[in-house]
Amino acid sequence: MRTETRTYEIYNLHELPREAQAKAHSHWAEHFNHGWDEENRKTLQAFEQTFNIKVDRWSYDDYSYWYRFTSHYREEEDNLKGVRLLKYLVNNYWNDLYIPKTIWGHNYKTKRKSRVFVTNDCVLTGYYMDYEILQPIYDFLKAPDNTTLYELMNKCLNGFFKACRDDMEYQLSEEAFAESCEANNYEFLSDGTLFNHQRQ
Repeated sequence: MRTETRTYEIYNLHELPREAQAKAHSHWAEHFNHGWDEENRKTLQAFEQTFNIKVDRWSYDDYSYWYRFTSHYREEEDNLKGVRLLKYLVNNYWNDLYIPKTIWGHNYKTKRKSRVFVTNDCVLTGYYMDYEILQPIYDFLKAPDNTTLYELMNKCLNGFFKACRDDMEYQLSEEAFAESCEANNYEFLSDGTLFNHQRQ
């Protein structure tokens, strides 16, 4: 029987030469799994269920996005704009767009829903992309203009997919990679290969 001992020089990301950092980032990006994709899908599905539209096809990555949607509103509804659209949204979607604030009792032991105060914090699923997809509606409610309902739905979807793209672009950036390395204590060999603490 023979025992063999191997010695490795291991480095943190910031200790590597620039070329090795680039190799490590490239390898990481190739195997990247966007962890928020499921939440994004849930936000989109909740939006479709709340409003009378269906996004037939869509895609996004770290540099582009596209989508196609169908409106199931009647033509008269699709063409509502200005104050008429404002009234339509308030009458039909107020309780979907604004939920009662939670008011906590002393020492946070009891809570109740307010009958007066409302909030628009992530009302669809509780995930921050809810606000991104609904932002054009909130903006319209503050200052109605000649945007039609169909155009408003398009603005909502465009804002949502743009935010998804921007998020993915950041998640694949060198900055996010460096943060991930620091948070997870990743270590590397001198050539940028991820060091596996489980090696034998």
